[in-house]
Amino acid sequence: MAKNSKKAATGGLIALLMLLMAACSKKDNLTLRNEQFPLVAVGNSGISGTVFIAENLDSSFNVTIRLNSSVRDSIHIMNVYNGDQNNTSNIAVKLTDIKGTGGAVIGETKNIRQAVENAGNYSPVTYDKVLKQTMVVKVFLSQHRSDSLLCRGEIGK
Repeated sequence: MAKNSKKAATGGLIALLMLLMAACSKKDNLTLRNEQFPLVAVGNSGISGTVFIAENLDSSFNVTIRLNSSVRDSIHIMNVYNGDQNNTSNIAVKLTDIKGTGGAVIGETKNIRQAVENAGNYSPVTYDKVLKQTMVVKVFLSQHRSDSLLCRGEIGK
């Protein structure tokens, strides 16, 4: 009987190791998704760019803004708004500001998990949820000149 117990234990251990290896290989093959959307210059600002939305393992997401140029010594304010370009009601996600250098710049806001809904309440948000609705990214000259829109672009749907 001792031989059968050892064989059963060894067989169980082998089965457990195979199961663990299969689980690890599934994680290794996981592909995270990303999308990109254009930012179009407003007026004669001459500043345009790209918005990148990237999925994280925990379903949160990152937003990266790449501007083709910037205004030197300005802190460009960036936000994601609910609605489309003609109907932006409120800020859904406050993005990290970008310091202007006079050249191309990149800013990234990581691990976004919450957004403000149209009703003004915070709600959980995931990569999938943000791309299933229409939202607008706007980049302004600075906090003191929030009426000076440099570029904008729709994300989602």
